[in-house]
Amino acid sequence: MISALNNAIRNIFPTVPLQHIIKKIDVIPNTRLQQLRDLEAIASSRREVGPCGGFSTQYACMCDFHGMTYREEVAWDVDNIYVSLNTRELCLKDFDYLDQKDLIPIISALEYNTWFTKLRANQVKLSHDNMDRILHVLRKSLNLEEIYLDNLGLKADFVNKFSNVLKLNPATALHTIDLSYNTIEDKGANYLSGCVSRLNKGLVHLNLAHCGLSSKGVNHLAAALNTNTSLLSTLTYLNLSGNSLKDDISNLHTFLSHPNSLQHVDISSTDVILENLFGALVRGCTTNLVHLNISKNPFSSKKSKEAPISFKQFFSTTLNLKYLNMSHCKLPQEALKNLLLGLACNEFTKEMCLDISNNGLGSQGAHVLESCVHGVRCISSLDISDNNMDGDLSNVVLAISKNKSLRHLHMGRSMKKHMSTIMDAVVQILQDDECLLQSLIIPDCRLRSDMFNLLNALGDNKSLETLDISGNLIGDSGARLLAKALQINNKLKTIVLDRNNITLQGYHDIAYALESNRTLHYIPFPIFDVTPCMKANAERTDAIMKKIQDLLNRNVTLRRNSLKTFPLQPGFLLTSKQQALERLVTQTQEAIKSYSAIDSITSNNDINHASGVIQDAENSKQLLVRLQEVAKHRDDGHPVETKLQQAACDIHSTICDYLQVTTDKMLKCCKEQCPYILHDEQVVQEIKKSCKNKKQIPLDFVMTCVKQQAGVDIMNRLR
Repeated sequence: MISALNNAIRNIFPTVPLQHIIKKIDVIPNTRLQQLRDLEAIASSRREVGPCGGFSTQYACMCDFHGMTYREEVAWDVDNIYVSLNTRELCLKDFDYLDQKDLIPIISALEYNTWFTKLRANQVKLSHDNMDRILHVLRKSLNLEEIYLDNLGLKADFVNKFSNVLKLNPATALHTIDLSYNTIEDKGANYLSGCVSRLNKGLVHLNLAHCGLSSKGVNHLAAALNTNTSLLSTLTYLNLSGNSLKDDISNLHTFLSHPNSLQHVDISSTDVILENLFGALVRGCTTNLVHLNISKNPFSSKKSKEAPISFKQFFSTTLNLKYLNMSHCKLPQEALKNLLLGLACNEFTKEMCLDISNNGLGSQGAHVLESCVHGVRCISSLDISDNNMDGDLSNVVLAISKNKSLRHLHMGRSMKKHMSTIMDAVVQILQDDECLLQSLIIPDCRLRSDMFNLLNALGDNKSLETLDISGNLIGDSGARLLAKALQINNKLKTIVLDRNNITLQGYHDIAYALESNRTLHYIPFPIFDVTPCMKANAERTDAIMKKIQDLLNRNVTLRRNSLKTFPLQPGFLLTSKQQALERLVTQTQEAIKSYSAIDSITSNNDINHASGVIQDAENSKQLLVRLQEVAKHRDDGHPVETKLQQAACDIHSTICDYLQVTTDKMLKCCKEQCPYILHDEQVVQEIKKSCKNKKQIPLDFVMTCVKQQAGVDIMNRLR
C-alpha cells in the first residue's frame, strides 16, 4: 500500500523529494521504510519526466484535486508551445481566455514543478481564489525564482500574506519580485521589508514602481536592505520610479553609498533632489552600474548655480554606465557643464546613451553643449530634443559633427524658429564624407519645405541607417524627393514618416522607388496619413500600401541581388559635390577669359594648367560610370564569392562530422540505459539508418545560407 502510494506520487511529481510532499511517515518497523527508500532510489533513475517537468500530469492531478474540468488545450500549449520555446516562464496571459476558476489548477500545478522558475501574472484579471493559489505556490515551491505580479490591483493586505508565506518556506528559491503598478503604499512596503532580507538566494531584482510609496515606506524598506549586508552583493535591479519620495530618503542613500552590485537603478519621477543623490552614487555605484534613470526629478532645491563635486566625480569615475536619462530635470548650466566635462574625462565607459531632453537648456545650455560635446568620446547616442535652443541649435549641431563617437542623434521638437539655418547644419553633417551618424531622429518639428535639403542629401549619404521624420508635414513634394533619394541610397534600413500629410500620390512615388531599393527593411505603417486616403479611395490605398509592404518583405529576405540594384553612387540629380564642381568650372572659365588678355609666358602656363584641370573635371562626370564597368567585370569569378563557396563546403563538412559524433554518443547512452533491447545489432543498425536519413543537412542548404545571407551583406559592402 505504501509502495503503491509512493509510486503514484512519484509518477506525478518525479523531481521533488518525497519528504517535501509528505512531511512525515510513521512505519513500523523502521526497516520497511528503509526498503521503501531503496526501491525509490532504483525507480527514480528509470522514471520518465514528461515535458516541462511533467507539468501536464501535475495539471491533471490538480484538476482532480480541485474538482475542475481538465482542459486539453492547456496541456497541449505547455507540451508543445512551451517545450518548443524552451521557456521556463509560465505566463498566465497565455490562458486568459479561460474562466477564472480554470486558472486555479494551472497555478496549483507549480507547487511541486521544478521546470518552471518564473511565474508571470501581470496585467491579468485574477480572482481572490487565484491570488490565494499563488500564495500557496510560494509557500510550497522549491524552484520558483521569479514572480511578476505587476498591475493587478493588489493592496497592502496581499503583501502582508505574501511576506508571511515566504517566511514559512525556508527552502524558497525566490530572488525576483515585481509588484509595480499596485497601490501597496507604505504599509505594503513595511510588510515586504520583513521578508526581502531573509530570501535564501538573496534579493536580485526588486520592482516597486508606481506603488504609492512615500519616503517613509522606502526608508523602512532600505533599512531592511541595510541590515542584510549580503544584499549588497546580490541586488542588481532596483526600480522605485513613480513614487513620491521627496528628499528624506537617508536610508536609501546609505544603501547606495555602500559598494554594491546594482546594475539597473530607476528612481525617475520621485521628486528626489539629484544633487544630494550623487553623493551616495559616487561612493557605492561607480563599479557595476549600467543603467541609471533619474529623469523627471529636480536637480536642486536651491537657486544656487553650483553643482556638487560628487556630481562631476561620478561621471568621470563610473566604469560601466551605458544609459543615463536626465530628461525633464531642469538642469542648470553649471550642472550640464560638469556632466559633460566629467564624461569627457572618463576613460572607462564606452558606447553610452545620454538623454538630456526637455531640460529647457536655452541659449546658455546651447553654448555649453557647443563648447563641450565634441570632447565627450564615451557617448554613442545623444538626445537633446525639446530644449528651446532655437537658432543656437545650428552651432550645437556643427559641434556634434566633430564628435566621431556619436552614432545616434535625437533632436525632435527643437526647431520652432531658424529652421532653415538648423537644417543647413544637419545637411552639412550628412554630406560630410566622414559622417558616422547611423540614426537621426527629428520628429514633430513641422519643417515642411525646410526638410527638402535633408531629403536631397540622403542620396549619397553612406552612414545613415535609421531616419525618423514623422510629424514634419513634408507633403507629396517631400515624398517625391524622398523617393528619388531611395532609388540610389543603399544604406537606409528604417524610415518613420507618418503625420506628414502624404497622400496616395506620395506613397505611390515611394512604392515606385522601392522597386529599385533593396536595402530598406522597415517603414512603420503610417496610420495617420493613410486614414484619410482610405476614406477617399480604399481600394487604391490598399493596393499601394500592400505593394510597399511586399517590397520591404522582399528586402528582408536577403536574396542575392544584381549589380544594377547596387550602383556606385552616380549622384542624386546633381549632388552637392557635383554642384560645387560645376561652380568651380564656371568660375575658372571666367578667370581664364579675363586672364587671357595678359600676354606673358607665366599667364599662358597658368591658362594651360587651368584648361587641363577643367578638361579633367569634365571627364570626371563619366568617371563613376567607367568605374562601375570595371567593377562589373570583376563580378565574373569574383575571388570573394569563390572563397564563400569554399567556406560553405567546409562548414557542411564540419556539420556532418558533428552530427555523426553526436549520434554515436547518443546511441552509446541509449545502450547504457536500455541494454536489453539494444543488444540486438539489427535494432542498432535500423536506428543508425533512421538517424542518417533524418539528420542530413544538404550542402545546398548550407551554401544558400552562406551566400544569400552573409554573402549578400559582404558583396554589397564591397560594391
